Amino acid sequence: MTTTASKRKKYVREIKPTWWKKLDFYKFYVLRESTSVPTVWFCLVLLYGLVSLGKGTFETDFVGFLQNPVVVILNIITLGAVLLNSFTFFGMAPQMMNIIVKNERINVTLVSRAFWGITAFVSLLALILV
Repeated sequence: MTTTASKRKKYVREIKPTWWKKLDFYKFYVLRESTSVPTVWFCLVLLYGLVSLGKGTFETDFVGFLQNPVVVILNIITLGAVLLNSFTFFGMAPQMMNIIVKNERINVTLVSRAFWGITAFVSLLALILV
């Protein structure tokens, strides 16, 4: 039994590098996923703060660094990115969770509000402790 290869050319659909720009859903997905870049910035800022604290130059080096206008603008952009990520995560996570109590699935809105309540409580506690 011999097999012969087809003489027809295999169909390969062309995919352009900008395929994701056609639908708003994909644009928003790329925006949401790109919030990781400002998060890396913030992690580096925190690392620099820890290094400055370890050296004993926290007040002179790190606080002066944070007062730089460029750093302030980058931190504001980072705050916006983290808030966007939080809003989308707290909107999506309850829909993916499948928590069943007394043979009924927990309301998605209730879980989302619980997430925001816990976030508000921890943020308020952090503000009080600082």
